[in-house]
Amino acid sequence: MCFVDGDRCEGDWKNDKQEGKGVYYYNSGNRYEGDWKNDKKEGKGIFYYNDGERYEGDFKNGNFEGKGIFYYNNGDIYEGDFKSDKQKEKEYFIIVMEIGKWVII
Repeated sequence: MCFVDGDRCEGDWKNDKQEGKGVYYYNSGNRYEGDWKNDKKEGKGIFYYNDGERYEGDFKNGNFEGKGIFYYNNGDIYEGDFKSDKQKEKEYFIIVMEIGKWVII
């Protein structure tokens, strides 16, 4: 299905709403792949930003909510709890390359 603003979506539908598994392509270049309930992101999914960043984890009522991992385009990674699209805690796991092996700082 395509929308007037250029967004488009693929996947399961129920009563003219996204329900089940699906992919939503935003005209901005962002993309969501995952679970839908009553036309909202709900359950497990991945949200890809057009700048290379991404969030993998739980969604509720269309927002990042619960456990998840956010991958920043500068290489930083946050793994923890989210509420209403925001990190609940300031715990970063920064992974760097050191002489051919990965090190967690």
